[in-house]
Amino acid sequence: MVFMVNWYSKFLAAGGVFSGIVRRLHNCLAKRSFSVFIFGALAFTLVAKLYQCLRIGELSQYPHWVFADIAVLLGIEVVLSITCFFRPRRWSFRVATIIAAIMLTWSFINAGWMLRTGKQFMPLELFPLIRDPYTTIAIVAVTLIKMPVMAIFLLGPIAAAIAFLSAVLAKPKLPIKNYARFIGKSLVSGVLIITSVAGYTATAEEHTRQSATEELQYNSQLKAVTSSLLNDSLWQRQSSAAPGQRTIPNIEQAGIDDGLNNKKRYNIVVVVLEGVQYRHTSLYKRENNLTPYLKELADEGIEFSNARSSFTHTTKALFALLSGRHPSPSQDITETIPVNKPFASLASILKEREHYRSAFFESAKGEFESGPGLAHNLGFDKFWARECIGNSDSFLGYQSCDEFVMLRPITEWIKEEEKPFVLVVMCSVTHDPYIVPKWFAEPAREPVKRYQQTINYTDSFIKALDAELAKLNLTDNTIFCVMSDHGEAFGEHGQFAHEGIGYEESMRLPWVIRAPGLIKAGTKIDEPIGSVDLTPTLLSMLGFNTKANDFDGINVLGEIPADRKAFFVGGMYYGPTGYVKGDTKYIYDEVTEVLSVYDLKNDPDEKERITLSAQRSRQIANEIKKWRKDHVLHIDESQRGKITVYDDWVIRWGNTICRTKYKPQPAFVKAQ
Repeated sequence: MVFMVNWYSKFLAAGGVFSGIVRRLHNCLAKRSFSVFIFGALAFTLVAKLYQCLRIGELSQYPHWVFADIAVLLGIEVVLSITCFFRPRRWSFRVATIIAAIMLTWSFINAGWMLRTGKQFMPLELFPLIRDPYTTIAIVAVTLIKMPVMAIFLLGPIAAAIAFLSAVLAKPKLPIKNYARFIGKSLVSGVLIITSVAGYTATAEEHTRQSATEELQYNSQLKAVTSSLLNDSLWQRQSSAAPGQRTIPNIEQAGIDDGLNNKKRYNIVVVVLEGVQYRHTSLYKRENNLTPYLKELADEGIEFSNARSSFTHTTKALFALLSGRHPSPSQDITETIPVNKPFASLASILKEREHYRSAFFESAKGEFESGPGLAHNLGFDKFWARECIGNSDSFLGYQSCDEFVMLRPITEWIKEEEKPFVLVVMCSVTHDPYIVPKWFAEPAREPVKRYQQTINYTDSFIKALDAELAKLNLTDNTIFCVMSDHGEAFGEHGQFAHEGIGYEESMRLPWVIRAPGLIKAGTKIDEPIGSVDLTPTLLSMLGFNTKANDFDGINVLGEIPADRKAFFVGGMYYGPTGYVKGDTKYIYDEVTEVLSVYDLKNDPDEKERITLSAQRSRQIANEIKKWRKDHVLHIDESQRGKITVYDDWVIRWGNTICRTKYKPQPAFVKAQ
């Protein structure tokens, strides 16, 4: 800050026309610094919301989106003005300026978040910055690079504001009292505030039926405060500060019936796709040629055409599909904190009961959200991630790598032993920023086209992986499964990416299984199911009686109850929660406190809500909130530790924060 003050002071004292203009502007604004910052915060918010409504074609919604922002931010400015007018002290001026600067900073963050997701920023969305600041900063940087005009709009004024703030706090300039000006400004602000409140109230009924407007109709600063401080707040209910009572059984507590003699020792290969939306595959439209091999696998096996993600956050989704149990719907990655004994999972159960070996390969960074911690807890024998490549030549973006690089280590691991195996391969090229290797194609410019390129690329990788299995004569003795962890949104409901979205573009998954001799080719299952059903389904295919384990998921190749509620959570950070029952989908949004009900058979695009009575809506909303609260995992908040897993991965954790570093050991140490 001292450096900033010195630099700015020298600039103001320098000669030249430009410096003189800036000096006069500084002297004028310095006496009203808190007002400058508040109006800057309002400008950031208004422009960001205008950009959002233009890119999704909702310009008519704009007034309703900004009424709350005008009322709240102008209200804060009036309070600060009154305080400084009647208490003209340096300390009061500094406090008012700091408060206004915080409002400006929050508006800047909120504007950036809207650019990326189409949603407003909430306090718990700071958790990724705490867990993995480098990746989080990289995500923000990539977003700004892809939107250079908006980046200049955001970053330029922020740099100027920091210099201005530093100078004002160091040498405050108190304004001269002018009662006429003060009263006139206060009256104008009061009229604008009253008009905005009236406008918000008058248009509330008109706009609450529009799904795209609900996230943007409130003021971000006010919502952040109320959600964090009120009793039974989102912060208290969703954060790790309020641990639940639910526990996950470890392998010794598993209730799998191992008395059956007809278990078939098939290998299991599960390919998990990162964020592949069902409608962008050839399963949705056969004429769509983005995933020809995925379509071929479906024709040779079984397709689940009505599958949804149980949790639209990758780490949580992986836990669900590989354990058969719902992850904790809280703002932490509790599932990655190392446990003494692995959870009862697909890998650990088959290892314990049938002596299978297992490996988890991912093209993403293992350090991100402690991938080796999750693999360790799920009982995998081997873990491999992007860091294991040893050089960056095949890296793609901040998170993934060329997935074809995984083929050699995968085949080498398969050939190490003759024992049956469980192999999980997590693909990540389809994750933002959607970059394919140059050898595959020249990256497209438009985001959706780039995304589709990555999907086509990943389909080619699946084909290559299956070809490697064929070379090893394993096709006829392998259950080959492909499933996405969640979908991806591109503004279908005014939102982008996948966090905090409960609509089909984020929820619905491609899922196919090919199992020669176990499944009739060309089978299709249309009942609503979830990714939490994967593990019990695969174990049942091998001959296990999974009912004894009391999984959250079920064997979806057996009877699926007509009244079953397939629950889901649409992301970690205030994500919507709900369930699908038959053709009806229920989504409860914790932020807006709105229950949305859709008839998926007649309205697959989720455009028209079904109207329920107020009593019925409250009943369903309370049921969903109770389900979410009951599924928060029990956390030992005093637990801290450090452990090395898979030789090269050092995991440190404290409470619910878990960090991992890749520190490869020399070859001679491993040999010992």
